[in-house]
Amino acid sequence: MSSSVSQARALFASMPDQVFNEWLVERIESAGWPPVGPRWNALLGGYTSDTWATFSWNQEELDLYNLTYSKESIRIIKGLSEARFGGVENAYASIERSEERMRRIHQYVKSTRKLPGSVVLIDGPPWEIIDGCHRITMYVGWIRNKELAGGVDRLQKAWVARPPRDALA
Repeated sequence: MSSSVSQARALFASMPDQVFNEWLVERIESAGWPPVGPRWNALLGGYTSDTWATFSWNQEELDLYNLTYSKESIRIIKGLSEARFGGVENAYASIERSEERMRRIHQYVKSTRKLPGSVVLIDGPPWEIIDGCHRITMYVGWIRNKELAGGVDRLQKAWVARPPRDALA
């Protein structure tokens, strides 16, 4: 484990290993640590890393289709959906490996009725998607498609981060 990853792990001691390993490690290695700049601000949902260190965590099964998402999360889902299902050439159409990721998610759901892994959300409403925009986009598309809707379970696993009341952004 690199020293940057070790520093972050020490700060986020209460973060579940699955969340840390699947969401943060690759980003720390590519964007550096400590988390400074607009990219990190977006990745952390506008919260500081010190605030993230105070979040409590629960793994839950949620009906992701019926959650009320933040404006930013809706913008991302809409952009990914337009690029994937509508052939729109937008900023989301050029995300590296986006099409491949969507295909893998589709195949996984088709064989298991579940999304791969657990998405990461900040408790709502409005709910903020921190990790899992591609998965939730495919899930929403699957539910909306009348022919596919019965092939996916409505309840899906999610890690839910809950900030302390005084930290709400």
